[in-house]
Amino acid sequence: MRDYDEEELIRVYDVDASITFIEAIIDGIPYPVPQRTLITCQLEDGREFRLYSVPIDIVEMIRKIKGYDTYMEEEFNDDRETLYDILLTTPNAVEALGKHLRRVIIDSINPETYTYSATAEFGEDSMIIRRKMIPSHAILLALITHKPIYVRKILVDQQEELREDSEEEGDLGIF
Repeated sequence: MRDYDEEELIRVYDVDASITFIEAIIDGIPYPVPQRTLITCQLEDGREFRLYSVPIDIVEMIRKIKGYDTYMEEEFNDDRETLYDILLTTPNAVEALGKHLRRVIIDSINPETYTYSATAEFGEDSMIIRRKMIPSHAILLALITHKPIYVRKILVDQQEELREDSEEEGDLGIF
């Protein structure tokens, strides 16, 4: 894990999260089944960066933070709380995290699994501790503590190239 020059990073100014559903019929009764989960990061340079296959509970918490209805409430009438709900209602926990978190950077991709990683930077200028995280979790952490989120420019460029290639081939399955 390393330091990044500001020109290597693009700041995220907004985050959205969504789930698309398909309908499954079980014993003649239609049920909504999550098909695709997605986080879309709106970037300061006008582009988007997308994370797919995000855990449903992360999508739900981002939607809650943004003041949207959640799918669990709408689709499933599920009013149970998650760990994230408890964390958000424990002010000292959020304050403690926010006191030490500096920023989150989505900074790498595993070329074999096509999974992204993020680095959460904790500490002061004299001593920074970097923790490798699942990007959706790191984004949620930054959102609840009101800390900045960045994406490495090279990852945004690569994702756009892949999206363009898949559109040219008529395959919109991933992007």
